[in-house]
Amino acid sequence: MTAKHSPSHAAKGGGMSKVLKSALISAGGLVVLGGAAVAVALSVGQPKVTLDAGSAHLVNLKSGGLGARVDSVTATVGGHQVALVRSAGGYLPASTVPQGETVVVTATVSSPSWLSWLVGSSVTRTLTLQTPAAKPATSVALASRPGHLQVDFTNPVSVVEYSFGSAPMQKLSLPAASTQADLPAPASLLAGKVTVNASPRPWEQPAAQASTLTWFVQSPSGPPVAIADPAPGSSTAASNQPITLSFDKPVSAVLGSTRPTLSPAVPGAWSEPNPDQLVFTPSGIGYGPGATETVSFAKPVSAVGASGASAPASGVSTTSTVTTDTYKFQTAPASILRMEQILARLHYIPLTFTAAAGVSQPTTMAEEVTSMSQPLQGTFSWTWASTPASLQSQWTLGAANEILKGALMNFNATRNAYDGYSEEFASVAQLATPSLWQALLQADLSNQTDPAPYSYVYVTETLPETLTLWENGSVVLTAAANTGMPGYATQLGTYPIYLRFTQNWMNGTNPDGSKYHDLVYWINYFYGGDAVHAFPRASYGSPQSLGCVELPKATAQVAFNDLAIGDLVTVVSS
Repeated sequence: MTAKHSPSHAAKGGGMSKVLKSALISAGGLVVLGGAAVAVALSVGQPKVTLDAGSAHLVNLKSGGLGARVDSVTATVGGHQVALVRSAGGYLPASTVPQGETVVVTATVSSPSWLSWLVGSSVTRTLTLQTPAAKPATSVALASRPGHLQVDFTNPVSVVEYSFGSAPMQKLSLPAASTQADLPAPASLLAGKVTVNASPRPWEQPAAQASTLTWFVQSPSGPPVAIADPAPGSSTAASNQPITLSFDKPVSAVLGSTRPTLSPAVPGAWSEPNPDQLVFTPSGIGYGPGATETVSFAKPVSAVGASGASAPASGVSTTSTVTTDTYKFQTAPASILRMEQILARLHYIPLTFTAAAGVSQPTTMAEEVTSMSQPLQGTFSWTWASTPASLQSQWTLGAANEILKGALMNFNATRNAYDGYSEEFASVAQLATPSLWQALLQADLSNQTDPAPYSYVYVTETLPETLTLWENGSVVLTAAANTGMPGYATQLGTYPIYLRFTQNWMNGTNPDGSKYHDLVYWINYFYGGDAVHAFPRASYGSPQSLGCVELPKATAQVAFNDLAIGDLVTVVSS
């Protein structure tokens, strides 16, 4: 029996080839295919799907097979599903996706039900791809003329976001993806900084971190221009901040083989990360806090800042550049608060510093240097509840004070860098030299605590005059003492011990005009010629001296053994 072709069956199949139609045979109600026809049916009817990364789409999809249909196309980014939309032969994300992300696309194509018994019901394909990424190809961009800045990218980009100086970000959509973008730079500027962030595809997010480029208007004549960071005249540079000089010409053409010199000299090294850029990286503490540094060139250079005070915020104007062979900048002053934090941690002051939750102690010298101008978050408390009120009154949070001065003198003495004659009248600012900061940061990094206890002397002229020695929270000595007689008063106030002798000669004039030349023992000078020392008297506890605080010899030795450079002496009147 010759099988009749069923028009309805053919319609369901979406149309059959003549070869396939002629191969159908009806036998007992069954549709049978001959061997050759089976091969044709498998070849023509089997569902097919091809996925590949698109130049405009996230993914291109091609499907095939008799009556085949696309059942689903899904995508996941970082384990999260992303919705897709159909667009002219491909698929785009319904919302923007990050650059450089791994995307897994899965597509399923199925055959019609009447043919699935032969060729299979469906086929699934998976493609793993990475979304394209792009960034500026160089750190320097050149404008061929004012107002037109060409930026080159590592890959073709479709959208560029940019900002000159501190201006808001602007968006530029290119008519076609390109590795170059022409940005409308301010026509009044010769050089500056521009922030750039580009997306290779319109459906991608900008990069997580934008790039900052140095840019110049090319000048065939005139002195070379260098954008300097820290900027000329700036006063907030970090103590260890590298000096970056970005030239509008190759370094070799500007300076030859010479390199800029620094005054004062600073340990460190110059490097040339790019043909048009020089970088000086200081070592250790760098220039020091509150320092003025001069950078000198072998040839005239227009050294400018990207945001100099004499130029618009976005760059250097055509009228503000000055040709010179030197420029200067200053580093930020160090924080007294940070100094107090370190001295407390190393037990040089009678306070304890507790860092705030989540705040970590610096573990590298670079972190220590940064902390000089960026103190840690935290709180102070007195180490001993018994700390005398007279001592507590000498401390001020974040400001120069006698406790701080004494601690710095003590710290210098422990590292054999102390000069009592010069430090007696020095201020905290004068004591806090770059070398002291270098040593202080290193001690903090190495946890080099003060080896001696914290001692404090309190002298009252209330009769009977008394000296009290307090040490690490306890009174260790109370003794009758003599202070200056009328006309020879002992200096009142609080001062650090600045000079000590086990014995020495004291010279001066007695009240009757005669001269004295006395050998004195266990001497602790705290103000000019005023000292706590031993001196033989018939009695103690009244004003008898020529300005010093006198003690019996054995008592003075006990006090001397418990005191050190920088310990404070307070003298109060009756």
